[in-house]
This record gives sequence, C-alpha cells and structure tokens, in this order.
Amino acid sequence: NMRPEFYADLYRQYNTFVRTYGPNKITRFACGANVADYNWTTVLMERAHTHMDGLSLHNYTILNQKWPPSGSATEFGTQEYYSILRAAINTERLVERHSAIMDIKDPGKRINLVVDEWGTWYPVEPGTNPGFLYQQNTVRDALVASVHLDGFHRHCERVRMTNIAQMINVLQAMILTKGEQIIMTPTYW
Repeated sequence: NMRPEFYADLYRQYNTFVRTYGPNKITRFACGANVADYNWTTVLMERAHTHMDGLSLHNYTILNQKWPPSGSATEFGTQEYYSILRAAINTERLVERHSAIMDIKDPGKRINLVVDEWGTWYPVEPGTNPGFLYQQNTVRDALVASVHLDGFHRHCERVRMTNIAQMINVLQAMILTKGEQIIMTPTYW
C-alpha cells in the first residue's frame, strides 16, 4: 500500500518536469482516494494542491458496501435491491466529505473533483470469463446511475467530470455485445 505522503511527494516531483509548451495547456490530475480514504485527500491537499487541476475519486456501488462484490446482477430480493440503492446514495456523501476537505486548501473550488470510476459491481455472469467482469444490467442499475448523476449535479461546483466505470461489456455497461449482437442496457436508456 502506498502512503499518501509518498505519493504526494512523487506527484510534486513529477510535476516539476511537466511543463506547458505551445498553445495547449497541460491539465494535471492527481490520483485521489479510494472510497472513504479521507486521510488520502487531506494529505494530498496539504502537500500538493498547488500542483493539481483535479483530484480523482474511485467508488463502486457494491452489495452491502463490502468487498469482494457479492449477490447477483439479475437475481435479487428486496434486501439486495435497497442495499444497492443505499450504497449509491452513499456516493453523494463521499463527494460531500472529500469536497469539504478540498475546500480547506481550495475554497475557490479551482481544483476539480473527478469521480473517475463509478457504477455497480456484482460477480460476473455465470459461464463468462471472470477476468472480463461481464455482468448483466437491470432497471435497478439504471436507478443507481440516476442516483449518481443526481448527486453529481448537486455538487457540480466541485465535481466537474465523472466516468461510469465501463461502457461496453464490463460491469455496469451501457452496451452489451455477443458476436454480432448488441443491446442497450437499462443504464443506457
């Protein structure tokens, strides 16, 4: 595990050599916290905030908010349904807490908070390659996406970019393919 102090020092050192040449401006993004690692954000903002334009946040929506992912993407009961939605709602709390830490050194909100990977993560579909993370999608996942997007928009003064984890065939994909076949998932719609 890398300590945030070590990473912040490496990040600052790297930025010593990254310069803008010509008309294109370099935009610098620091590797941010994984989920609720508020110490990571605190240390990076204390040591490197003057060298960054953005700080990432990594958060997946998983059943019962416990790793490794469990449950099923398509077969679930009421408890699993609400557990995933509660986990999705928790993403906004993460954004609020990381933003509050960022506000201490950056009250003008110059530095973007970038939620670089988000979405549901369940075990892979039976019979698929576990390394490819292929999972089906339901309306529950579309609701998870909606909850995320609503929360991100409520904090657009700090959250300026987000990326659902994967677009095609992986995790909460918007598009699933099989050979020549293609479908748009509920998350897409």
